[in-house]
Amino acid sequence: MAQDPDIKDNKKPNKDEQPKNVASAKSAKPKNTASKLPKSGVATDSKTNMTGDKQPSFQERLNKLGVKKGPDKKTVGIIAGAVVAALILLIIGFGVAIYKYKQTNRAVRIVASVVPYPVSSVNGNVIWNTTSYKDYLFELASVKKFYTSQGQDLNSADGKKKLDQLKKDLIKQQEDNVLAAQAARKYKIVVTNKEVDAEFNELVKNAGGIDKVKTTLTKLYGWTVNDFRDKVRESLVQKKLGEKIAADPALNGGAQKQAEDILKQVKAGGDFAELAKKYSQDGSASNGGDLGFFGKGQMVPEFEQAAFALETGAVSGIVKTQYGYHIIKVTDKKDDQVKASHILIKGTDLESWLKAQRTKAKIKQYFRP
Repeated sequence: MAQDPDIKDNKKPNKDEQPKNVASAKSAKPKNTASKLPKSGVATDSKTNMTGDKQPSFQERLNKLGVKKGPDKKTVGIIAGAVVAALILLIIGFGVAIYKYKQTNRAVRIVASVVPYPVSSVNGNVIWNTTSYKDYLFELASVKKFYTSQGQDLNSADGKKKLDQLKKDLIKQQEDNVLAAQAARKYKIVVTNKEVDAEFNELVKNAGGIDKVKTTLTKLYGWTVNDFRDKVRESLVQKKLGEKIAADPALNGGAQKQAEDILKQVKAGGDFAELAKKYSQDGSASNGGDLGFFGKGQMVPEFEQAAFALETGAVSGIVKTQYGYHIIKVTDKKDDQVKASHILIKGTDLESWLKAQRTKAKIKQYFRP
């Protein structure tokens, strides 16, 4: 009997006859493709959606929200360059107003307080070793205020001549201040705030109090108290510098040797008064060195101490003071006073030192009043 083909097709296959790939197919799990898609269902291409439409860029979205893109580097560079150019033109413009037209108006004063326009350079460096137009204007205003307060008319013909000379003197004084500051650094001179306070308070006390000082400063110079304190500090620096210069053997060896030679002549029986007339570098020289009677506190400490220690008719050794080298002879004593003569050989003081320094210094003047 012929077998029905349908029955054969529906026959359940034997376990051993099952294809190997069937079992593996049953055990396999479908892959989670949803995890690869964004939650919104939009394709991963940020520029194209699922329908193929182009998405707006980030900057285009910002533009729609009204947020504009900042300037690029080239634009920033152009703006910065324009600002720098404008500042340079401003500095040059005010430089012309200062050096060519000698302007001193308020706008010039404001700019000069920021830009250090040099008046002179001293010993080279135009940045650090200079006098500034700002300081020149300050000193000039002080001088004008002082002479006006004394009833002098600086707008008259004679007044203008006087003012022209004062302007030149101010520049010279500023240059001397730079020379002094350079020497102060060399000698390692330091003035502390405590020293400034002590000197300032003493001056205020002697002047009758701070209110009187303020009134005087305003009336005579147009200074503030801080301006006055700056002047006190400057004077203390120069005082200490003068002491250093006077004590420097390299600067005073010649004067000391001359004084020692004169002392030998005195001790050898030379006439003191005649030697004083011949050698002394003091106003008393014409009177044979006679200083008359004086009490304690009238002479510098070193001179006073030596004079009061001598007996009548005795002659001292070399006495060094800030003025130079003295030889002292006591000629009389009465109560608490001493009468003495002296021979003075001047050492190098601050004034003579500055004069010598100017001849050696490299000074270049940029502004001429």
